[in-house]
Amino acid sequence: MAQRVLVATDGSEHSMKAVQKALELAEGGKTEVSIVSVAYYAKDVFDEMPLNIQMKLQKQAEDALQRAKALFDERGIPVTTFLEAGIVPANNILRLAQEQKIDLIVLGSTGLSGFMRTIIGSTAAKVVSQAPCSVLVVR
Repeated sequence: MAQRVLVATDGSEHSMKAVQKALELAEGGKTEVSIVSVAYYAKDVFDEMPLNIQMKLQKQAEDALQRAKALFDERGIPVTTFLEAGIVPANNILRLAQEQKIDLIVLGSTGLSGFMRTIIGSTAAKVVSQAPCSVLVVR
């Protein structure tokens, strides 16, 4: 049976290293990879957020997802993609891992920095502490 891997990307340098690691795992042929990117907003919470900001955040997540998927496409490796929206990306990652019966989550050690990281918290730390499966944190 194939190992099911979920890799999270926000387009940052460390998250793209995580994508590369997932690609290496998939090249053996016995790994099913899913990629998730989370736009940092929630429609039901931020109804008053200007639409242009929501669209920008959505586009950033879509672009990160497409860049990651393109690496798999170049090598002819099938991959499933998930585009999510949420205030705390770790929650989306953890939910997907549970729903998709993931065996391994791969993510970068850091993504956002500065003030936003303080507000959102460390995605990697939360995923490591609450994941229903093994987690590989890539530097």
